[in-house]
Amino acid sequence: MSLGIRIVLLLGALAMTVFVLRSIKKSKMRIEDALFWIFLSLFILLLSIFPAIAVIPAGWFGFQAPVNFVFLLFIAILLVKCFTMSRHTSQLETKIKELTQQIAVDRLDHYERSKRQ
Repeated sequence: MSLGIRIVLLLGALAMTVFVLRSIKKSKMRIEDALFWIFLSLFILLLSIFPAIAVIPAGWFGFQAPVNFVFLLFIAILLVKCFTMSRHTSQLETKIKELTQQIAVDRLDHYERSKRQ
C-alpha cells in the first residue's frame, strides 16, 4: 500500500475519531452508536500503521492491489451498517405506529367517558 494511501487513512481515522468524540460531547450522538464509528476508526488507524493487514488477505483473494481489498472491505462494512440501521428504523417506525394507535384509543376512551358524565 502506498505511502499516500496510508497517510490519507491515518488522517481520516484521526478526523473521524475527533468528529465522533465531539458529537458525543455535544449530545448529538448516543455512545452506543458512536462505538461502531470509533472501532471503525481504530481499524482504519491499524490499517494505516500496519498495511500488511490488508496486503496479506488481498493476496489470498487475488486482488491486484491491496487498496482494492480495502475499498471492498469498507464498502461491505458500511453496507452491513446501513442494513442494521434500516432494520432499526423499521422497528422504530412500527413502535411509533403502535404508540400513535394506543394514544388514539386512549383519547377516544377519555372522550367517551367525559361525554357520559
